[in-house]
Amino acid sequence: MLSLKEMFGEQGRLARQETMMQIYNIKMAEGSSVREHCLRMIANLNALEVLGADIDGESHVDMILQSLLDSFKEFRLNYNMNKKIYSLSELMNELGAAEGILGTFSVEANVGEVSTSQPKSKGKGKKKKKKKKKKDFTKKDDKQIALGVANKGKKTKGKCFHCGEKGYWKRNCPKFKAVKNKGVSGDQKVE
Repeated sequence: MLSLKEMFGEQGRLARQETMMQIYNIKMAEGSSVREHCLRMIANLNALEVLGADIDGESHVDMILQSLLDSFKEFRLNYNMNKKIYSLSELMNELGAAEGILGTFSVEANVGEVSTSQPKSKGKGKKKKKKKKKKDFTKKDDKQIALGVANKGKKTKGKCFHCGEKGYWKRNCPKFKAVKNKGVSGDQKVE
């Protein structure tokens, strides 16, 4: 056994150092899922344990938290301020919930999917909108001429709700203004 350790022990040390370097260099990619990132980190931490490294659970959690994006800084702050203790699976579930609340993965990833999934059409299938014909209020009707309503290029307003005459609204009604200036309530009609 001792001779086997002497022969192959150096390879385990190199593998452990490479795995440690991977853990320290892994950063969560922008737009990726926090669950996928946690699974990748947990796999590297498990490989490190198989190679003989002795790292406690809190250090595992700290390594994962340090590899997250800056958008999870509130989560890290909450973890440290409240002195939370998570197992790796609990941490992954809590980070998934925080991701859902913060919307870091879903918004950015879905925007990319939507913009690339719909091909642009080259003018085919477009519907033309019908233009609505506008009424020309500048022309005098026979009724307006008979009523003596002078229309000097202005649009008529419709029917007054106070006196019932056409050509202006209640706020411009001369009878309403007279009543309003006298102090009579606006609900009474003056004829």
